[in-house]
Amino acid sequence: MAARITPILMPKWGMEMSEGTITQWRCSPGSKVDAGDELVDIETSKIVNTLAAHEAGLLRRVLAKEGETLAVGALLAIQADASVPENEIDEFIAEHNDGNSGKKKSVADNPQSPISESYSTVIQGAGAVAEIVASGDFDDGAVPASNIARRLARRYGVNLRNIQGSGRHGRISKIDLEKALGRAGRAIEHEHIHHAIGRKRSTDDDRLIPATPVARRLARELGINLRDCRPGGTRGRVGKADVEAARIQLSAIRGEISDGAIGGGSRQAIPARDFVEVELSGVRKTIAARLQGSKQNSPHFRVKMTADAGKLLDLKKALNENHAEAKISLNDLLVKACAMALQRVPELNIQFDGKLVRRFGRADIAVAVALEEGLIAPIVRSVDSKGIITISNEIRDLTTRAKLGLIKTEELQGGTFSVSNLGMLGVKEFDAIINPPHGAILAIGAAEEVAVVRNGTIAVATMMTLCLSCDHRVIDGALAARFMASLKRFIEDPAMMLS
Repeated sequence: MAARITPILMPKWGMEMSEGTITQWRCSPGSKVDAGDELVDIETSKIVNTLAAHEAGLLRRVLAKEGETLAVGALLAIQADASVPENEIDEFIAEHNDGNSGKKKSVADNPQSPISESYSTVIQGAGAVAEIVASGDFDDGAVPASNIARRLARRYGVNLRNIQGSGRHGRISKIDLEKALGRAGRAIEHEHIHHAIGRKRSTDDDRLIPATPVARRLARELGINLRDCRPGGTRGRVGKADVEAARIQLSAIRGEISDGAIGGGSRQAIPARDFVEVELSGVRKTIAARLQGSKQNSPHFRVKMTADAGKLLDLKKALNENHAEAKISLNDLLVKACAMALQRVPELNIQFDGKLVRRFGRADIAVAVALEEGLIAPIVRSVDSKGIITISNEIRDLTTRAKLGLIKTEELQGGTFSVSNLGMLGVKEFDAIINPPHGAILAIGAAEEVAVVRNGTIAVATMMTLCLSCDHRVIDGALAARFMASLKRFIEDPAMMLS
């Protein structure tokens, strides 16, 4: 039996992965698959990856629903020969699970997921909504979109092929989805505050409304229809706090809550809450845990220095003018300058796990990228040995794929040093938290024209503030100062980087 049945399990992508969320199945039960065919998209704490088939076969069962979060090793699906009877597959599943499915969370405790329902049950109404919902090929998995936009599109039954994206390469954002729904006469419910006055209670069936088990149970006890609740939980689910808020609002409509309940005497409706509660996403939880651990475990100290970026900006302009294919940014040049400074001061080109220091020969630099779901830092490998145009192209490629959700797990792992640049947003200077296992991170501020004194004369220079955060367990102040001095020389005399 085992030889003819192949289990498809939740993979472990990276040491820190403990669970993953099923975002989209790319094939259905009964499909024939070859080795390497894409089976399912899985969202981890960092990115969305696609699990591919390890061998050819027939996909007989899909056990994990879209929206479910399952532990590493959980059974997702079954591949088996057509000759294997259903009862043998049932026995195999029972033996494998052994009473523990590995299920952590789901879109709802309803046995029928709203994702699999027809569009008419997901979105109430017709007319203009149908223009973005039912028309077109349903398979929109190849459409570039942010993770949030893709989740909301599934929730509202919207085909992403029918929406025009405003981002790079036509990438669809949450704002694009909001605008499309707005034109169709709909609004994303969790982005708006419900007002109690004048609102009528819903009587429609709420079994398909995504909600946590606690919220669903509380709603039944209080007689609250889940359609009257603002979904403020993860993946657009209704949470316990949302049910409690709906009770207060609906009670205010009926006049059941008065000032007497809070020390007054006259009956007065309680207004709706003027805030929205949002649960942390998996990515944000990972970021929070890593940064909290970094601050708690790594004694940070900071070294600040200003540098004249005038010649660096001149080099940027010259390279872009002389190379038609180049789109070099100031940040690209600063990443190269950091790599060269790390070669001069290799004691900062390290990883530290709390016990051992690993010093590297090449400079693999993590470049921070801000996404809707949080901050990630793809790694640019061997920056010290690459040319400026190559570095620029790699950073742009990594950034674009990160925003499209196409970054690979291995492209986020490792590295010896981090760079975070908020200068393009006008931030003059800031402090950054070290990204373990790195020993340091450089925070880059905006390049601004300021008055400086040179040889007793006031002049105008384009200055920028650099702030280096270091782990004092492995890097001392004098060492950090040496690195900053070297970095300053490369910035102010960039020809040194090209020699």
